[in-house]
Amino acid sequence: MLTIFRSVQVKLIMTEASRAVLIDQYSRQLRQQREEWEQWQFQSKKILAEAKKKSADTYALAQEKIAQEERRRKEKIAQISFALQQAESLPEGSEMDYQTVQSPVTIQVGDVWDEIMAGTEIMIKDGRVHEIRQTAGHAADE
Repeated sequence: MLTIFRSVQVKLIMTEASRAVLIDQYSRQLRQQREEWEQWQFQSKKILAEAKKKSADTYALAQEKIAQEERRRKEKIAQISFALQQAESLPEGSEMDYQTVQSPVTIQVGDVWDEIMAGTEIMIKDGRVHEIRQTAGHAADE
């Protein structure tokens, strides 16, 4: 036997209370990310100015690193914006992906891998575990 970890999707069941909490949470995250973006833009100009003084290679490398960081930050802002839009627009009772957690599972020789790794979902309603779902694998006898 061996214990491994598998991903478990956590979903929220939308209620008016959870909507208010999510909108507040995502709005704060969005503000923070935008403030960090502005700070990053200022920092990146300083980094480029310093790199330009050193060499063309250093400058090119700095430009590449800055572009990567900008893409990462823009993607994060887009993800939070999308989650905020979902929180604002999903009807009550809708399910919304919230996060993924890791769960230990014991495996042994002879276990059906697809069944073990088949999705488990934790449903949260108003901050409480509402349901734990085991989604069926591809086995016919489930």
